[in-house]
Amino acid sequence: MNIDETHPRILSLACSPSGSSFVCSAAALSRSGSVESVSRLPIPMSGQLLLWDTKAVKQQLQFSLEPEPVAINCTAFNHNGNLLVTGAADGVIRLFDMQRYESAMSWRAHDGEVYSVEFSYDENTVFSIGEDGKFIQWNIHRCGVKQSEQVLPQDATGPFVLSGYSGYKQVQVPRGRLFAFDSEGHHVLTCSNGGGLIYRLTNGDAALESVLSLGGHKAPVVTVDWCSAVDCGTCLTASMDGKIKLSTLLAQKP
Repeated sequence: MNIDETHPRILSLACSPSGSSFVCSAAALSRSGSVESVSRLPIPMSGQLLLWDTKAVKQQLQFSLEPEPVAINCTAFNHNGNLLVTGAADGVIRLFDMQRYESAMSWRAHDGEVYSVEFSYDENTVFSIGEDGKFIQWNIHRCGVKQSEQVLPQDATGPFVLSGYSGYKQVQVPRGRLFAFDSEGHHVLTCSNGGGLIYRLTNGDAALESVLSLGGHKAPVVTVDWCSAVDCGTCLTASMDGKIKLSTLLAQKP
């Protein structure tokens, strides 16, 4: 599969639940500009959102990204593949109708880029993490309406910093899933400097209550995932030093 040479960087992939197609987000190469940025709001990077047929291995279409082509950082389907939610470098969340292959709604969600976005358990809302450090829950039936908003620590949202001897410092911009829910949507796993952190989502104001630190990392965790089975859950955390930790959580019996 060949991608347009003007947008050679792949930012996100998501396969539809049916397996018949997948979406691919491609972006232009990073702009080489001055380190000293006068503007707090740089021009968003150009990008494309493409739909590919899995069996034919052919590009089906290119989605329209209004108001202008922009880099899509994250993508996620709902359970039946009828909806696709995306978060972009322009701070906008776009919800696509995958039966019509067009945008159903969009709204400015964050100051700066949207780094990670996921559907809630009941799929009536979506959650997002952005460059502004906020973890926000949005009602998809009322465009742009917040249901909750929390400010997360910087080590949960990035940029991630790995420091060493003699002033060594490595900075990584968030790329990949920054949070993941358990099978019932009651808990959320996030990144932190020493490992994954699990919070409980409470009803009403949806405040985050820290319930468990997984630990086990010596470098900042930069991406996570959570797979839940009947009696246990598997949490995956990966850090800047190339280490991956698999944690098995046993279900509490009432």
